[in-house]
This record gives sequence, C-alpha cells and structure tokens, in this order.
Amino acid sequence: MFISKITLENFKCFSGKTEIFLDSGMNFFVGDNNAGKTTIFKAIEFIKSGKIKEDWITKSLSDKDEVSVELELRGEDLSSLLETEKLKKYKPYLIDEEKIIIRRSSKETTWEDSKGKKKSITLKNITFYNPETKDFENPSGIDTVLSSLFETQFIYSDLKNEDYQGFGKTNIAGRLISDITEEFKKSKEWEELEKAHDNAFRAEGLTKLLSRVQNRVEAILNEQYGEASVEFNFGLPTLDNFFKNGNILLEENGIKTDISEKGTGMQRALALSLIQVYADIDQPSASDMKTPLFFFIDEPETFLHPQAQDKLLNSLEKISLNSQIFITTHSPYLLRNYDKLKHKLFIFSRQPHVDRIQEDCQIGILPYSPSWGEINYFAFKVASAEFHNELFGELHNLANTKNKTFDSGNKTVGKGITSFDGWLAERKGMLPTSDDYINKNPSGDYVDKTLSSYIRNYIDHPGDDESLPEGQKRNKPTIEDIKKSIEFLLSVYNTELK
Repeated sequence: MFISKITLENFKCFSGKTEIFLDSGMNFFVGDNNAGKTTIFKAIEFIKSGKIKEDWITKSLSDKDEVSVELELRGEDLSSLLETEKLKKYKPYLIDEEKIIIRRSSKETTWEDSKGKKKSITLKNITFYNPETKDFENPSGIDTVLSSLFETQFIYSDLKNEDYQGFGKTNIAGRLISDITEEFKKSKEWEELEKAHDNAFRAEGLTKLLSRVQNRVEAILNEQYGEASVEFNFGLPTLDNFFKNGNILLEENGIKTDISEKGTGMQRALALSLIQVYADIDQPSASDMKTPLFFFIDEPETFLHPQAQDKLLNSLEKISLNSQIFITTHSPYLLRNYDKLKHKLFIFSRQPHVDRIQEDCQIGILPYSPSWGEINYFAFKVASAEFHNELFGELHNLANTKNKTFDSGNKTVGKGITSFDGWLAERKGMLPTSDDYINKNPSGDYVDKTLSSYIRNYIDHPGDDESLPEGQKRNKPTIEDIKKSIEFLLSVYNTELK
C-alpha cells in the first residue's frame, strides 16, 4: 500500500486546493527554501494528530476559511489489510478493491450511520470516503486504528527525533528487532525469566506479602456489595512492555549517554544508520500483511559526505521496493542516480508566475536522461556549461533529423554547427552575439550569429582569437548568459522540436 495522492486545502503555505500525485517508491522534493517541501511531511502529521485549526491553516486566511488534508491510499494488498481484526469494519470504504480515501478537515459536517442516526464530524475526527453514500464518514474508533492502517517514520533535519529512539513496534528500531524477539520467546533465557517471575510474584513472592491487603479488600467487598473473591495478579509482561522501557545508549570516550541527550547531528546519524540496517534485512512482502511503513526524510545529505550519501541512497532504493519513501533535498549529488522510470521528482518554487509544485515533466529531453546537468538545472535552477552543451547537441540532432529549413526554405539543417546556427538565428527570442562574443569558424570566415552557438563553441574551444579585428573579443561566457541561452534553447525545443 502507498499514498497515491495528497490533497491540501488551505494548509499552511498552500492556499486554496493543491493536489500531488505520488509514486509508490521514491519521491524527491526539491526547490526553493520555504516553498513547502517539508510542509508535505507536516500534512501527514496533521492527518495523524491534527487538533487545532490555527496551527495548520494558511495564515493569510480568515476565520471563515477551512483547512483540510486528504490522502488517497492504494495497493493490491489493501483489501487483505482491511480483513485484519482491527480494520475489517472499514471494508465498506474500499473503492474498486484497491483504494481508500481518508480526510481530516476543520469544516464541521454530519453523517448518517446505518441506523439512521446523525453524527457530527469535527477537526478531531478522521473520516473515510464511503463510495456508496458519496460522503465522508467517521465510524467509531477510526482515530485509534489509524496506526494499524499505516505507520510513519519521520527524520527531520533541524529537530530532535524521539520516535526512532526506543523499541516500539511502530518505529524502525522496533521493526528491526521484532522478528528476533519471536525467536527469543523460545529460548532458555526466556524460560528462566518466566520461572524467576513466578518465584517473585506468585504464591511465595509478592502475592504472599500482599495477601493481607487482598483479604481486607475482599472482606469489605463481601460485606458491602455481596460475595466475591479478590486476587492480585501480576502476570509476566509481554516483550513489547519490556521494550517500552528500553532506550538506546551511545558510548563515546568511555561514557555511555542516552541518545535523547545527544545533539541533532548524532541523532540523525543514528536514524540513518538504522535505516541502512533495515534495508539489509529481508523486507516484508505484500503477502506478509504487516502494517505498511512510510519514510519521510528531511535533507538526508545533512552531515553526510558524498560517499555516505551514496550508501544511504542505495539503502533507500532497497527499502523503496516495499516501502514508500519521501525525501526533501538541496543536494544535486543525492539525485545523480535519479531514474525517471522508478522515481518521481517534485520541484517546489516561490517564484512569481511559476507553479508552486511542478513535476519532472521536462526532465527527459536527452536520450540518456537524466544527466546530472539536466537535474541541476530543472531541480535546483543551476545553469551549467555541461547542460548547455548537452541541450545544444540534442536540439541540433533533432533539427537535423526533422529536416528543419531556414533562409526562406533554401537551406536545411545539416550535421555542421553553422547550419544549425543559421536556423537558430531565425527562431523567436534568438539571442545574438555581440562585440564581446565573436567566434570565427577556424575552417572559414563564418561568424556565429547566435549566443547559443558562441557558447557551445567557446566551451569546446576556449581561449582568445588573435585574428579578430580590434575591438572584438572572444570572452568566456558568463553563467547568466549560459542561463539565458538555455532558456532560449528550451523554448525552441518546446515550440518546434518536441
């Protein structure tokens, strides 16, 4: 099972309605600071525990506006998951045998149960969409069983994280040791613990010491309320109860310290280490019917050198085969193995007249996409000579294979750069060369007409040209000029070569 779509309405920085369609494996969120990447993580937290409207609604809106988050969950295993004891009552909310939709909203509504009784829904309730009634409903106990539907592991970049530091079943450390504990129950050590518990708490132990109190309570109960017997029972706690009291210690310079007392860097290092170990164990398949675990990792590159980023990404790749992963990042290096067929990239922006969230629709121009230069440009707005050359070469190839003509149809783009330069010179928005950017073709007197061709030629053959007339130069292109040229080439691709 995975989150196939998130719908936000007036949630934090996302005013109005925003829909995000997600991949079942790796989802990368990149882009401007404060553009809402981590807000998507917060939307999941809102679904799980949001209670106060003012904490979540877009600040610029009035008290009359409402905030909501809606999750669409899909998966072939969803039907089987809803057959489990805790979730079977929610089977009627299954859509087309593979989808359910849940929502938390500040808008107060009502719904009618199977007995015709009207019930109210507030921000405190999680609701399921009923495909029969076409309404969102809140069957009793829905909030308490949400953790049985899916579990989450959050690792934020700038906050201390406590939910992975213990051994509860809902966090990664607990999952790592869950299979081992089942085997431990069959061990000699556990058998000896059971015997020791009986000696300490049963007839000859604590129970005997408490017998006097037990008898007095029983006497009063019989006298005032009728005949009954009282017994103080101290059963052996389950392994889960022992784990709740467990913690993780780190030893440095001979001193052991609880991980919760360490700084953010060490806490993140532990969390990411646990993830990499988790990737190396046998991952549960859909048939195992374990509650799905979703990972939300904020800027995993923080405190990691490039080789460590590589190892982490390989581990996440393994986990993504069975668990959905969300990553926010500012690191081009982390995306160097991005695969458009297996991953999904969302580009967040705060620029005016630009969509707040764009999918990686333009990545894939190159036959060998994505290149690192391509990702750097579209994901991080970093213009580079490498991407300019890749783009220029691909557009030249396309113009050649499509037999594009210029000079009133008298000439056709061939394999030579000069013919492509002539065709580019007639395109809308063409950037001409200037006296600072003059390039003469070494094999003749041809001079580049477009800035794009000049940049391409300079990148391949840098340096001065002493044969140029006085006042004309062959300067190194600036990053700003390279960026303008890339923008022009992309416009040509989208309007004439795509």
